[in-house]
Amino acid sequence: MANWEFEHSIYTEANRKDAWDHWSDVENHAKMEPGVESIELDGPFATGTTGRTITSEYTQEWELTTVIDGEKWVITGHTPDGGGTLSFAWKFEDEGSGTRLTQQIKATGSLVEEYPEEIQQMEANAPKAMARLAKELNRLAEEEWNKK
Repeated sequence: MANWEFEHSIYTEANRKDAWDHWSDVENHAKMEPGVESIELDGPFATGTTGRTITSEYTQEWELTTVIDGEKWVITGHTPDGGGTLSFAWKFEDEGSGTRLTQQIKATGSLVEEYPEEIQQMEANAPKAMARLAKELNRLAEEEWNKK
């Protein structure tokens, strides 16, 4: 079985609670991720809840396989052939007055090696997407959350 793993971290000026509250609201993912039309959650943001990401090209079913409130969550989906998984883990850690966000992407399964372009694209796009998220969290911290 082949495996691939990628990890990237960013810093945001937003405190951990605000960063968690914003990014654990999956409706905000659809606003930040180009090509995503919507994200649906079939219950609370909790371990075991299922959901789906909908684009114009596909619908990806997934499950929240781990949720540790305020600290970490993992979304895991299965490949169309059922023989592999793709997971996205997010970790939130206090750093100074802000937050260190770390995203870890893992792919497992016999077909991982057959998709090198998709894997390279994820490695290239993840830091850019996280930079957009940090910029949005910094804006919200400056404009809204610090005025509470």
